[in-house]
Amino acid sequence: MIQSVQRAFELLEAVAASGDGARLSELADAVGLNRSTAHNLLASLEALGYVEQAGKGTPYRLTSRLARLVRPAVEAEQALRLRMRPVLERVTRQTGETSYLAFVSGEDYLCVEAVQSAEPLRLTVNPGEREPLLGTAIGHALIAADPDLAVRLSTAKVANWSDNETRIADARRNGYALDLEHFHPGVACVAVSLGSSAAIGVAGPSSRLPEPRLAGIAKTVRVTLADI
Repeated sequence: MIQSVQRAFELLEAVAASGDGARLSELADAVGLNRSTAHNLLASLEALGYVEQAGKGTPYRLTSRLARLVRPAVEAEQALRLRMRPVLERVTRQTGETSYLAFVSGEDYLCVEAVQSAEPLRLTVNPGEREPLLGTAIGHALIAADPDLAVRLSTAKVANWSDNETRIADARRNGYALDLEHFHPGVACVAVSLGSSAAIGVAGPSSRLPEPRLAGIAKTVRVTLADI
């Protein structure tokens, strides 16, 4: 960890959390820095265009530069959600099971869209839910599609990587990932990646989803993607 980088980001987060802006003394106290160090870091962030002051001694506020950095990714994710909604609806109609779209989010995946099964006994997945990448079908499909992510997780999560390495290799070879009650007892899931940052999962009670049926659902997902 490079301390100056860490402190700069802590200051950015403190400015963001302040809402209407915060003065030097408030920011320095918030992140545990002396006034001189905080001032120098804020001056650098101001010169780079990430924070601004209306005048000397006035509160620091964020500029729009950070928003411009993340906007293209946010817009692309929103566009993908809109494109995948008909896919999820069709897959759920055809399979009778809950289908959902998820994105990579650090060492987790984040569900961003879902269509729930109409069956009385079903798995309910809600947008906003997170699960670890390692150990889950969605996670393994995403890892299998992204060599850089695989390297990062194999280094950072050595024990968990060793436990799941075979299933990740299977996902890479088969083009889909399976979870046969490994992560949640009584729940089975199949996942197909949409490139390196998103994947579609279909999940439900394991009593309805033996391995051959999950493989068939993976084919259904791929055919539906091709059609839509």
